[in-house]
Amino acid sequence: DSTYWPISSKAAMLSAVSVPVQGGETELADMRAGYAALDEETKRRIADLAAYHSVQYSQANDLGDFPMKGEGIGAIFHGEAYLRPIVKTHPETGIKNLFVGRHAFGIPGLTREESRTLLRGLVELVVADERRVYSHSWQVGDLLLWDNRALLHRARPYDYSQPRELTG
Repeated sequence: DSTYWPISSKAAMLSAVSVPVQGGETELADMRAGYAALDEETKRRIADLAAYHSVQYSQANDLGDFPMKGEGIGAIFHGEAYLRPIVKTHPETGIKNLFVGRHAFGIPGLTREESRTLLRGLVELVVADERRVYSHSWQVGDLLLWDNRALLHRARPYDYSQPRELTG
């Protein structure tokens, strides 16, 4: 989270104010374990690659609405985007981890489709093994704190007619 800001946050937290009867869990995926699971060829391939991160990109991707700006083929507007390494060494632990997620796109030197395929594949590899994913079932009053530099998070589906209010 926050990889689309000029300086990414170290940590994030959520506290449950109201939760649905069923669903709405928050999942955390361990990007350190994901990196460790990569084969050596993939590690070499991505070692020096970077991807842009933009909230405008991820929101457009969610909605399927990519605004155009400028001229020529591929003049899609992504707002502010920050180039981040795909492999990041945690500054406190020294452990390498993948630094990708829904805000990542556009790896310099790769085509748009090559970038999408590689980034999607890396995230899918991480979440494919349930041992790398923690799922938190919320109860009112719960507080969840995590290291944004090494974990991805997402909300799971729930009945949207029921309240789910989490504050940070």
